[in-house]
Amino acid sequence: MVLAGLVSEAAAEAYERLHAAGEIPAGAGAGRFDLDDPAGRELLDAGLVTMAGTGDHRYVRVVHPVIALRRLIDRQHRHLAALQAGLAESWERFADLVAPTTGLSQDALDGEDVQAVRDPAEMARLAAGLYRSPRRLLRATFNARSGHNPTTEGLLLPPPDAVAAGVEFRMLYDTEHASDEWGSHSIEQSVRAGEQARIRRSVPVKMMHVDDHVALVTIDRTGADGALLIRSPALLGLLAEWFDALWHAPDTTAIGEAAPVELTPARHKVLHLLAAGLTDEAIARQTGTAVRTVRRHVGAILEVLQVDSRFAAGVAAVRRGWL
Repeated sequence: MVLAGLVSEAAAEAYERLHAAGEIPAGAGAGRFDLDDPAGRELLDAGLVTMAGTGDHRYVRVVHPVIALRRLIDRQHRHLAALQAGLAESWERFADLVAPTTGLSQDALDGEDVQAVRDPAEMARLAAGLYRSPRRLLRATFNARSGHNPTTEGLLLPPPDAVAAGVEFRMLYDTEHASDEWGSHSIEQSVRAGEQARIRRSVPVKMMHVDDHVALVTIDRTGADGALLIRSPALLGLLAEWFDALWHAPDTTAIGEAAPVELTPARHKVLHLLAAGLTDEAIARQTGTAVRTVRRHVGAILEVLQVDSRFAAGVAAVRRGWL
């Protein structure tokens, strides 16, 4: 179906029926098109149908598929812009409450609710402890490492007993970390251990947010200026809202999900990494394959989706629900 993935299944089927018929009399009943039906109302609200005639001789027609697709994609762009504005507003609200130098806006918070942590070793100890402590949900973010050389022994993995008990470990990584050889290895191991991993082009801070009860968030991108240990319900709510919006944003890419039948698991992974903005070289590191193999996978993905560019592949994959 032309509109599959961009509108509800019922609306997509209704559009196909109208497009095939050319026009259908408006109204309820057999052989008519009911604009008060949820599918008809969805098409009408999206500007995908037009009316002709008057009175009892009104007919419903659809706009051309090219116009319909353009309108729906424009609507998605507007939705994304509104989402990004909401994310920016949430982060500004957080920044208004937290001063980079002191860690607190004294007129808004009590000292017991937010504590500044300056020692890097203490920050690392707290982060490791928080990662392993959730009983329900961990929201966490991580961006490209700075300076140190991590080891396999230092890799944080979800505890098997917690995963078996249904605890969710949600981690957002930035593209730079996922493109790094160590970063790609750590993400792969974490996903295998039960972590839900997603990638974004940028993640502004590192954070561990545990069960809506406590959070550790770096003051700056790298953590060089320290971190804040937060127990304030107001700040915890803001951070949870910010994370959840990023997690579900259209430009956030999930890693490790089951592949559609049209793609092999390897090509599905390449598609996700491609949509996340990784280069062929970075995808090769992430997948442990040669660059020429990645390019062969990309060519096969374009062929399956029947498109001729990577951007078009991303749009087509979203429409099919593959991203």
